[in-house]
Amino acid sequence: MNILSKSANEKKEIARKKLLCQWTALFLAFALLPGVVEPARKISLAECVELAIENNRDIEQSESDRDTAFNNYRAARRAMGPKLSWQANAKRIGGKDYDTHKEAHDAGQPGVPAYKNEYANALQLTFPLYTGGEQENRIGAARYGLNAADLMLEDSKQTVKYKVAAAYYQLLQRKAMVGVEQEAVNTLGKHLDFLTVGYEEGTVAKSDVLASKVQLTDKEQALETAKGNYLNAMADLNNLVGLPVTEELDVEDGVDYQHYDISQSDALSYALANRPDGIAADYAAARAEKSMAVAKSGYRPSLSLVADKNLSGEEAFKENHSSSWDAGLSLTWTPFDNGVTSANVSAAKSEWEKAKSVAEQTREKIALDIQKAYTDLITAERNIPRTRQSVDMAREEYMLVQLRYTEGIDTNLAVTDAQEKLTGAQTNYVNALYNYRLAKAALDKAMGLPVDISAARYLAATEYGKSPQRALEAAAIDTATQSSGNFPTNSKEGTP
Repeated sequence: MNILSKSANEKKEIARKKLLCQWTALFLAFALLPGVVEPARKISLAECVELAIENNRDIEQSESDRDTAFNNYRAARRAMGPKLSWQANAKRIGGKDYDTHKEAHDAGQPGVPAYKNEYANALQLTFPLYTGGEQENRIGAARYGLNAADLMLEDSKQTVKYKVAAAYYQLLQRKAMVGVEQEAVNTLGKHLDFLTVGYEEGTVAKSDVLASKVQLTDKEQALETAKGNYLNAMADLNNLVGLPVTEELDVEDGVDYQHYDISQSDALSYALANRPDGIAADYAAARAEKSMAVAKSGYRPSLSLVADKNLSGEEAFKENHSSSWDAGLSLTWTPFDNGVTSANVSAAKSEWEKAKSVAEQTREKIALDIQKAYTDLITAERNIPRTRQSVDMAREEYMLVQLRYTEGIDTNLAVTDAQEKLTGAQTNYVNALYNYRLAKAALDKAMGLPVDISAARYLAATEYGKSPQRALEAAAIDTATQSSGNFPTNSKEGTP
């Protein structure tokens, strides 16, 4: 009678534990992480990118660089116009000469001034007619500097977009890993309940129960680690987009896999024609060439139109002492400057050679970026169906092994091994999806897919003769109709 009562009580306790596990699982379904009071903020990848572009510090600094380049260009253009200068002097006169003049003046000697103050004003108007190419090339150098700054601002935005995409996909991956570890904990918990009942009935060895408890504890630790990684990934994304690092996000997930139909040669061709940093490097080389031309202008004379107006008097702006004006041409030439111009030309030439090397190096880096991103994309794409198939096979294997164990044909070790294989297969599948998405984002960045302006259209507009501002307008991307790029795409959704 006591034995039967004890068995009934134990079964009630097991039933209570099962009910508690079910309520716990239900709670986790609505609140994956503990401590969430307010509903999470739903946010898409596009919204994250938009927030990041508004708040990112790197973009802010690139905008300041662009403003600096614009004002340098503006100053260079203004230097070709007329310039009016004014020089004024106010003097107090004294000393022996003044005393002598004062005595003569007091004695009635005609034509001898006797004043203590003298004010002088000189106005000069200059207009450069020929500068030996200096000002023209300064304008060209400043314009190329502004062109490069425009494109580097776009490059900063593309870089931020890639970083946000990488952080967004990592958050999705960490979220999926929480699900994987939670499933493992739930599965092992059910298996442990089965073992506990069997142990109480005398059909299961205590070692099996202990081994399963150890494995469940390990998985619970892995679940907590996965939750911590999820929170850290969320903080990273919040930091990138300019939100409080503690804000809870509910990221939207799309299809598991979308085929990217583009060849490596097409990707490389597009990148060489559209990467803003590549075109900006060419602009930097052109700017250095113009700077070398500025240095060479020191070999040539300069010619300006000059007009002067001078007046002086005992009172400010009066002509009672003297008044004169002159106008004409002013020619300046330094045939010998002890080698200063030659040294400046040599230094500018070295900078030009360096800029050309940097431009070539940038093109080499573009090719490398395409190679690596495309290889990663293809590798991850091939792994997706394989890892998905492994998940299906591992789940089927676990079910078969568990069934064999309940029938007494297999061991508990086989069950735990099958569970580990299932978790490993799920992890590999999640990582394959993450790697594919990350590789696709990296390929988009390597190709230079536009955010605000098309670098290729910007280059075409400047070569056509448009000003930097007009070139920006011509290259602007319509965000309402923006596509993945101006290359042949035949994207299609697929289910691995």
